[in-house]
Amino acid sequence: MVLAGCLALVALPAASQDPSLRLEALTERIAKLQAQLGQGVLAERSRRAQGEAMRDFEVALRAAAAGAPSAEARENYLLLGLLWQDYRGWALKPPSKENARRLADRAQELAWVAAKGARMAQEPGRKGTGRLALDAAHAATLSQRVARLHLIRRWGVRDASIDSQLGAATEGLRATLDKLRAATLNTPEVDAELQVAGDQLAFLLQAAKDMEGGRGTARQLEYIAKAGDNILESMQRVARLYEGLGA
Repeated sequence: MVLAGCLALVALPAASQDPSLRLEALTERIAKLQAQLGQGVLAERSRRAQGEAMRDFEVALRAAAAGAPSAEARENYLLLGLLWQDYRGWALKPPSKENARRLADRAQELAWVAAKGARMAQEPGRKGTGRLALDAAHAATLSQRVARLHLIRRWGVRDASIDSQLGAATEGLRATLDKLRAATLNTPEVDAELQVAGDQLAFLLQAAKDMEGGRGTARQLEYIAKAGDNILESMQRVARLYEGLGA
């Protein structure tokens, strides 16, 4: 079965060279892990991973703020820190459908501010690979958002807003992967990671389709969770590779 490629849960990679590139994806990852915990998906691993993701966010936020290239960027990270305190409080609550809705409302705002900070950090004086690193970091974010939204829909958190976010995130992830595949600066290593990410997205979407059809729900939830993490890992590697090309 093609979805068997999702079965290996991989360890997430070490921090990117630039911590600003990690904050957007960590925002979505924290919310995704709470959705997993609420439905008992890889419960022990998810619990450990959520704690690690929250600590990683705080470490990366401090580092990104310390390295902010301008007063505007510093103000942006001050705002991000304030938003994080509220977000962190909701993320630490026992998982529930209501908490999933609250995190969904806050995750996009927090991710947007984090992405703005990354653009401020990456754009000044960077070559074309800086823009590509930003795109790869955003694809990492979308990998977690797409998986999270499928997970909370299965949990019964369904409305027009969730459906709209899911459609936009799925199309955004596809479009970003297509854009990166077409980049003329790609190395064989980058191309290989993009191939993995594309394959895993296909696995994720097939699992979601099967889940909507009522087949093998518990297994499909695991496929979705793991495929999202496999895409995340590949895109974080791609971001680091692009950063190395621009160094």
